Amino acid sequence: MDRAVLRAFQILEAVSRARDPVRLSSIATDLDLQKSTVHRLLQTLAAMGYVSQEPETGRYRATLKTWELGSGVLNEHPVKRAAAPFLEELHRLTGETVSVMVMAGDDVLYLDKIISPRPVRFTTRAGSRVAAPLTAGGQAMLALEPDARAILERVAERLRGEREMDVELLLAALETVRMRGYAMSRNNPAVVSIGGAILGQGGRAAGALSVSAPIERTDADKQALIIESVRVTCTRMAETLGRL
Repeated sequence: MDRAVLRAFQILEAVSRARDPVRLSSIATDLDLQKSTVHRLLQTLAAMGYVSQEPETGRYRATLKTWELGSGVLNEHPVKRAAAPFLEELHRLTGETVSVMVMAGDDVLYLDKIISPRPVRFTTRAGSRVAAPLTAGGQAMLALEPDARAILERVAERLRGEREMDVELLLAALETVRMRGYAMSRNNPAVVSIGGAILGQGGRAAGALSVSAPIERTDADKQALIIESVRVTCTRMAETLGRL
């Protein structure tokens, strides 16, 4: 593995994730790198157009070229391309925020979504990543994942100090998800999310669809509607992917 390339990508990821422009010293501290190394690689990334430096503060931010790079990959993802009509149908059936996602390491990566037009809503943006066990779609995919235990253990270690996760309880919950064909998450106490896996080759998940709605407008009848809509739509999308 080329360490210079590795460090350059670590720096680019750190700058891209930051909500605000970041100091060179902060990047060096967070990545445990020498300031001289970070400075040299930032200058290279700037010369390539992937980061820019604010003249007033000296801080760095990612440029739109970074977005263009990721956007091109995202838009050509086969699951995202196949999902559009199914997202629209799921949104029409439920009236709520709907998302399509895939596994990305131990996380889920949101490929696309349709936001509810109703006043109260809770959502992540397309392109964002969340630890898989914390989402309904992620749980639905993990229920079909042979390496689910290893993923849960790594996420539990990563989130230690922020969130307590009982791996054995989660594995038992995933067995329930596998049997009933959908997952339900209340990671946010004000929101209920229901997700289903899109079956791919070998019985593993090619992706997942989810519906998220505020708890106050998700009574038993609405919940049953969402569950059935998710299950049917996931099955239809799996059939479409199988023909591609």
